Amino acid sequence: MGRLIVINDNHHITTQDLGRFGASKYGLTQGGAADLHAHCWGQKLLGNTMSSTSLEILLGRAKFRAEGDMTLVLTGADCNAEIQTGSTDSRRVVNWHPFGLRDGQELHLSIPRAGCRTYISSSGGFDVATFMGSTSTVERDGVGGIKAGLPLANGDSLKSVDSDASIPSDIMPRTAMPDYEGLRTLRIIPSFQYHQLDRRLLQRVLQQPYSVSPNSNRMGVRLQVSLESEPVNTHSLISEGIVCGAVQLPPDGNPIVMLSDHQTLGGYPKLGVVAFRDLSVSAQLRPGDAVRLRLTNLPLERLKQRAFYRYFNL
Repeated sequence: MGRLIVINDNHHITTQDLGRFGASKYGLTQGGAADLHAHCWGQKLLGNTMSSTSLEILLGRAKFRAEGDMTLVLTGADCNAEIQTGSTDSRRVVNWHPFGLRDGQELHLSIPRAGCRTYISSSGGFDVATFMGSTSTVERDGVGGIKAGLPLANGDSLKSVDSDASIPSDIMPRTAMPDYEGLRTLRIIPSFQYHQLDRRLLQRVLQQPYSVSPNSNRMGVRLQVSLESEPVNTHSLISEGIVCGAVQLPPDGNPIVMLSDHQTLGGYPKLGVVAFRDLSVSAQLRPGDAVRLRLTNLPLERLKQRAFYRYFNL
């Protein structure tokens, strides 16, 4: 069985899977891969179950060395990865295509040109102990991963469950490969609180363009406008349960899109919920990216989500 060893500092890598279901009642975040599209395709291309563990890498800058032969795949943001086979020899790794990493070879990731999260999946999955049925790392709760909620550090190693280093023949359709560049649109399903908000406020929120704030993280994507926003005059709420994709509207008028590590309760009014098919888009937004919000409807988005679940057997 091969091992993948982290060989550099200045990176941010966590173990992720589908998440920790049923954890919210204990005040714990579900967690899981922020970009489910990239995670699931990585597992499917290797013939793994969708519950297998992948490595989620924020803004690249990671280096690994193989002990033993391994079959891997990179999905998500393209980090111009290379396999170093010697002091001067290297070859390019193509995203969304399985590849072999031989004993002693190194995998080097640069900063992606677009998108912010890259996933490494291994044939058979990585062998990581579970907590409440999941290997997902949630740093804010101090759970998951190989060191109780901590990201991977230099010298950490992960064993690949499968010793077969043959490269699968499955090919991902080009139409399923996302483009992370340009203006991104997040489609929102209105919630009941949407209809309680001022009509002029709703018009402004849905018409103006936003950029992604540097204060964004796995808890949520903070959107901001170039000009100072008018204070939002909304009724107060008792904190209530909140879900991944919920779009909160705090008093400064800048929406917050909840991601995988969102808190379990929220007290801000909600415009609605980002459509399931756009949650992966949200996860790949990086500071400065341009975003707009558009309304969609529940019947259409339910069909899209069910199709995804059927395809990946979720």
